[in-house]
Amino acid sequence: MKKVILSLVAFWILLGALIFYSEFRMVNFVHAFLSDPEELSDKVKGVTIWGEGENGTVQTLAILNPSEEKYEEVLAALNEWEVKRTLFSKQDSSQSMYRLYFSNKEKPINPYDILITSDGILNIHGREYKLVSGSSIEELIYIAR
Repeated sequence: MKKVILSLVAFWILLGALIFYSEFRMVNFVHAFLSDPEELSDKVKGVTIWGEGENGTVQTLAILNPSEEKYEEVLAALNEWEVKRTLFSKQDSSQSMYRLYFSNKEKPINPYDILITSDGILNIHGREYKLVSGSSIEELIYIAR
């Protein structure tokens, strides 16, 4: 009986570790909000980047459409981003806030809307992620301009 209980406990610990690893491992940024990173150019029809302007106002920093030459560079930079889900990191409101807005080709009424702070904390579908590798948001804005 003791072996059965220990086997069940070991099974549940192993299952919990597997679930924890699959949820909190490093993933491609695009994979965090799309099921397949290869679908980015198929599903997104435009990218807009908003940031805080003077006096706390919202300012449009870049609007990119597929017809512009910088569009592909921005998508390539986003494909290079690697993010990792975080448990205890929350977006700090004292940091500069940016918003990545991806227009959805299939469902124009349901865009992909991602908040990011200057320290690399992202909010994707209500989950917090940390930007682990790739260019910073400021570098992305520089590429877009």
